[in-house]
Amino acid sequence: MAKVRVFVDFWNFQLGWNQNVRPDANAQKTFVPISWEKLAPTLLAELPTVLGTQPGSPINFRGVNVYASVNPQPGSKDEGLKNFLARNLSQMSGYTVHCVDRKERRSTDASGAPTSRFVEKGVDTKIVTDLFAGAINDSYDVALLISNDADFVPAIQTIQERLDRQIIHVGFRRGGDEIRASCWGHVILDGDVSERLSG
Repeated sequence: MAKVRVFVDFWNFQLGWNQNVRPDANAQKTFVPISWEKLAPTLLAELPTVLGTQPGSPINFRGVNVYASVNPQPGSKDEGLKNFLARNLSQMSGYTVHCVDRKERRSTDASGAPTSRFVEKGVDTKIVTDLFAGAINDSYDVALLISNDADFVPAIQTIQERLDRQIIHVGFRRGGDEIRASCWGHVILDGDVSERLSG
């Protein structure tokens, strides 16, 4: 029975979703929300096809890890997101949320005036660390990685070759070619899968 864990690069997933999943022309909404409670069942239903096993084959589902970053400044537009991650998503069965504050990066613009912005630091490193730790500690056989970020490719290749785990890429068809090619298999979110994940 395969042990399966899902790893979600939150912002990579959310931005890809916003670009690729559009509301129906007659819909009242300007965006399509992700139905987070449907995420694991929808992806697990795709696994038999990806793994070449029989539909209904037993799976030992080990949970969903979500990795996100937020702007720490009081009154920022991320306050609602931080509350959602802490009070909603992390309370769902099987979900573990890792939320880090973005770091301020100061620089100067073309005229020499000081500027600052908040950038994501540490999220990719945490995902890679947990992928390695899970493989070393035998907490998964199959990892579903929701991200189109090619920075994960060296870790994916090492985990698959040296630690004998299967990493399945989950992402949209547009972009993600490099990470998709390095993974054992893939689940494309376009079309039917994203329709089932729509809130």
